[in-house]
Amino acid sequence: MSEFKLSDIFGCEAVKNFGAALRRTLRIGDDYASLVELEYAETKEQFVEVIKKFLRRYETVARRGYKGKKLSRLSEKHLEELMNLVDRYGVKPVRAALISYALVKSEREEFPESEEEVTAYE
Repeated sequence: MSEFKLSDIFGCEAVKNFGAALRRTLRIGDDYASLVELEYAETKEQFVEVIKKFLRRYETVARRGYKGKKLSRLSEKHLEELMNLVDRYGVKPVRAALISYALVKSEREEFPESEEEVTAYE
């Protein structure tokens, strides 16, 4: 694998969207299983299995919604882009980017973590 810039991965819309979806399932669905499974994915086959399980869990959270609002689904385009990144750069850097996006606060936090924050967003 040749040298690459991290911005090639972290700047990818697919990584941002999947990372944000993982953040949503962590915050409103308590889906720590996806985070842990992703952490231990080493091969492409393991990565694909983790993404499949995550999408199944995300579908449940999305269908349930948050405070009466339905969550948007992830797109086929972004799924394909994510897999292309894994083919191009390997599992580890893509996995690290997804987990990083899941654990940071976004510019416009969708789901406040405390009651004080709820009033600021509603």
